[in-house]
Amino acid sequence: MWTKNNPFLRGPYEPLYTEYKVNELHVEGSIPRELKGTLYRVASNQQFEPLNPDKFHWFDGDGMVHAFRLEDGKASYSNRFVETEGLKVERGAGKALYNGIMGYSNTPQPPLPEGAPRIKATANINVIRLGDKLLAMHEVEHHYWELDPVTLETLGTFNFNGQVEGMLTAHPHFDSVTKEWIFYALDNENHFVECFSTDVDGTITARHRVPLSFTPWNHDVIFTRQHYIFFFGLISWRPWSDELIQKGKSSWFVAPDQDRNARILFVDRKTGEAIWLHPENSEYMIGHFLNAYQDEEDTIIDASTTPVSNAILQFNPSDYYPFPLVDGPSAFEQPQLWRFVINLRQGTVRHHRIGDFSAEFVRPNETILGSPHRYGYMAGVHDPKPESRGFNCLIKHDYQTGTTEFQHVTRELDLVVGEPIFVPHPEAKEEDHGWILAVWYHPLRNASELVILDATDFSGKPVARIKLDHHVPLGFHGNWIADR
Repeated sequence: MWTKNNPFLRGPYEPLYTEYKVNELHVEGSIPRELKGTLYRVASNQQFEPLNPDKFHWFDGDGMVHAFRLEDGKASYSNRFVETEGLKVERGAGKALYNGIMGYSNTPQPPLPEGAPRIKATANINVIRLGDKLLAMHEVEHHYWELDPVTLETLGTFNFNGQVEGMLTAHPHFDSVTKEWIFYALDNENHFVECFSTDVDGTITARHRVPLSFTPWNHDVIFTRQHYIFFFGLISWRPWSDELIQKGKSSWFVAPDQDRNARILFVDRKTGEAIWLHPENSEYMIGHFLNAYQDEEDTIIDASTTPVSNAILQFNPSDYYPFPLVDGPSAFEQPQLWRFVINLRQGTVRHHRIGDFSAEFVRPNETILGSPHRYGYMAGVHDPKPESRGFNCLIKHDYQTGTTEFQHVTRELDLVVGEPIFVPHPEAKEEDHGWILAVWYHPLRNASELVILDATDFSGKPVARIKLDHHVPLGFHGNWIADR
């Protein structure tokens, strides 16, 4: 490996250099035959040695898509790099040419070839199906990358026919009631956020532009039947800054003290009316939303929330490198599950913590987004062993009873797990009637496995463990795409 000093290049984060195609994987247990489709996961996977390996950041690796195909009780697997414009330039040179956006290399970037993009968007955050297109996503680019759903070959780009300006979100959500996708685009150079909805095929059905007086970093959005909802925290960023990135300086920075409280934005999905809330003593960041819904006058929002240390006077990523490892030095506390109760008429924002565990990568039964939910699923930290590294369990929280279940797969040692994906049973009558799919990393084997859980028996024995002979680097998001 390029360095022994950077945890983002070792263990569960270590890049995978081979593109595999495995026709039949070893399965312990039985894969439910109702599961017929593909789990697509995308991970950060640097292809070339970074300009400064010791200061490489997890968020900056090249995108690699991993596909677990399930059919007739059998499983196959393939993986492939997403050929972004920046990666093509580096492949032509045979080496890394770009500094990352999130890292802090302090290493000057070499001159780029004529026509090369000024920054490298890496397509390493998410992968969804929009109509008949499989799209890999990043959040500093004006387009997505279309992939062949079988071969994973990069076919080209997709940008809603150029109708949207700004950096496209990598975190859209689907409203199963209105049959609309919820997107946004952020333009920190021209100071606006554009909220827009599309039909199932990606045709824009509504769009609203809201001016901004600041330059937020934002990763997620959530919705109710009436509103798009944003929580802008104290971290700002300027990914367009060529000079910063070329010098190896991070594009992240802390807003001035007077702007350090959260700014909450509600945008009416029909009219575009914008309502701003500025709660006091709100030094926290929203990582991911679980769900939001209307309860009479109140809007209920559940989210993974990261409190920020009050002691921070300025934010320098190199001071806290390599955040955001769960067990690493950080300006942030460990992420927690919070519930927000917002009354727009009164202008009030209340919140409280759910449970005493750390939790991130929260996902519900996606068919219930925008409606009241009972269950939430997430990766977390619970009862860690001394050698534990990262998220060591999956969590199911019951908002109705207040009970929480934990799944470790084994208690002999701590495995490392990523985002859980809920797949509803085709004949489901209850919210949790279905399965949880998640990729786990085994540190002794240096290999990964796809584990299938019965969501109604969450803490019980896994239904199936589908094992690889290599590891899947710890990634961010993915989705189950059932056969049509």
